[in-house]
Amino acid sequence: MSQKSYEYHLTVPASAIDVLNHVNNVVYLDWVQIAASKHWNHVTRDYFKDEDPAEERLGINKMAWVVMDHHIKYHGQAFKDDEIVVTTTVVQISGVTSQRHTTIKRKGEEKVLVNAVTNWCLLKMPQGRPMRVPVEVAQLFA
Repeated sequence: MSQKSYEYHLTVPASAIDVLNHVNNVVYLDWVQIAASKHWNHVTRDYFKDEDPAEERLGINKMAWVVMDHHIKYHGQAFKDDEIVVTTTVVQISGVTSQRHTTIKRKGEEKVLVNAVTNWCLLKMPQGRPMRVPVEVAQLFA
């Protein structure tokens, strides 16, 4: 599968800072999940064009992704008002699962602050049962 990446930018808010005066580890994890959601919404925009896109892409009616596990490695720190780039790529889709890699860097810098690998499972909704990733959906990320 070729790798189609998605990135989003943000400025670190004061609310992300912990008692050590840098971004809290849990905030990085939140950014990883936000990146996945933004990527899904961006890529599936046309796939769900005949239905209510907001509800469909959130998985309310047909499908929803749930996290099986996160593997996250912290390499550096970010601070209030830093400009951050979060980049995510689906690197594998197999059966009912996908694996997504995410990196977090300061804008304009090569040093990686965080690497994350997340394994996801696709659920058929509203039953909440695992479902094979439709070929059409997998192709959107190829």
